[in-house]
Amino acid sequence: MPTSQQRHVITPQVERRILVTLLVLYLVLAVQFALGTPLWQVPDEPAHYNYVRYIAENWALPELKEGDYSHYYFDTAKRYRFVQMDMTRFRYESHQPPLYYMLMAPVHAAATELGLQPVYTIRLASAILGLVALLLGYHALRHVFPDDPRIALGATAFAAVLPMHVTMVAAVNNDVLAELMIAAVALQLVRPVQPRWTWQRAVLLGATLGLAALTKLQSYVAFGLVAGALAWDLFAARDSEQRLSPGCALSLGATILLIALLVVAPWLLRNAHVYGWNDLLALQRHDQVVEGQLTTTEFIHANGVKALVVSFVQTTFQSFWGQFGWMGVVLHPRFYLGAALLSGIVASGFVAALVRVAKDGHSLARANLRGAILMLLWGLITLAGYLWWNASYVQHQGRYLFPAIVPLGAAFAIGLREAFAGDQRLTCVALGALLLYLIIDGIRWRNLKVFSTLMVFGAAGLLSVGKRIEERWPGAAMSVIYLAISAYGMYCLYAYVIPVLSP
Repeated sequence: MPTSQQRHVITPQVERRILVTLLVLYLVLAVQFALGTPLWQVPDEPAHYNYVRYIAENWALPELKEGDYSHYYFDTAKRYRFVQMDMTRFRYESHQPPLYYMLMAPVHAAATELGLQPVYTIRLASAILGLVALLLGYHALRHVFPDDPRIALGATAFAAVLPMHVTMVAAVNNDVLAELMIAAVALQLVRPVQPRWTWQRAVLLGATLGLAALTKLQSYVAFGLVAGALAWDLFAARDSEQRLSPGCALSLGATILLIALLVVAPWLLRNAHVYGWNDLLALQRHDQVVEGQLTTTEFIHANGVKALVVSFVQTTFQSFWGQFGWMGVVLHPRFYLGAALLSGIVASGFVAALVRVAKDGHSLARANLRGAILMLLWGLITLAGYLWWNASYVQHQGRYLFPAIVPLGAAFAIGLREAFAGDQRLTCVALGALLLYLIIDGIRWRNLKVFSTLMVFGAAGLLSVGKRIEERWPGAAMSVIYLAISAYGMYCLYAYVIPVLSP
């Protein structure tokens, strides 16, 4: 008979089966979103597609010009669901780095030759890139948390079933390749190799960084990760064999940047010729072309700071979980209430995990501390970029946090595991406080929110039952949550996206 401890161990064979199951589940969801989402009903998809089409037809990069973005035509097209609209007028993504579009141009050409719909074909190709990104993120987390495969598996499951994330990776846009490239950089940085830094690895890392920069400007996250890894090994490495001298760190950093620059140089030189040496990234041209987008300053003048904060928090949260089309398909409030309850449970579980580690140095302390810090840095840089972008334009879209889907998924898995298998006191206190507030508020205003109150009771019951299940079958209760999210993703597709957005 196996011992209790043996029953709690996920063997490598079981882990591989779970991983394969997750990847199959992802493919099922991604294919349905790719083929089921009506044409052009993913943010910016027409402009991304026109970039691909231009390369496929002209074997050259497009130039971003005045007239490539018309605010009036843009709103009209969305209102009429792009029916009988001139789709070639959407060209405002032509300033983007070209790698994704160059990869998809042969897909477009092949689809056209075979008589297939190029948009759907490119969506499916993007979904395959998403599969690779999932694998890279999984392996990176297995190196960061070597003693608990539930974290890497849980993070992979989160990215694989989150409805809005699946929507974006199964669409025509360069986000998915950016996720892949950042994960590839992170994997190189967290692998426990000896020695950690060699000139060959520096060259490979520089080349990967260059490809990331050629994918999307938001890939600056990867540069931040490399800088963080070098800084850690310069100042905080515990092992003297892994500690870098200032001269070595400087030389490695210079080599990595030089290789990355060499990879990006052809595109930058082309931009210098097209946009001028003072606009190598075409950002100045972009600001001129997209004139008419709502700025944060204009929003504050019209609505006030409080309205901005409320809109930022609410819309970011909703669009992280699922706000489809061009942000116009908002789900029933009960869905967001459920997502908020789940997020609160996970957040309290994550805090409880940190408290436990601080007290006894157990579980997470056995993680690759350097890797865990890099994961934290990954999330913080992505968040900082999101805040910076919203300081200029009103872009309250949670999808801009998806470049950090790996660390976000890891935090979700840790919190969910702790909520079911760890100390539940903090979570119970939070649920109790919420329940008390709902009751007092209902009595005060004579309008008890029955459904919300029942959901809080249900969450408490779920925790109690989940704890018993998790004690007997580790990971089983967590799996139910991920399966529930995937099921609701399918409900979103067939009950909201297809009926509402179809012409």
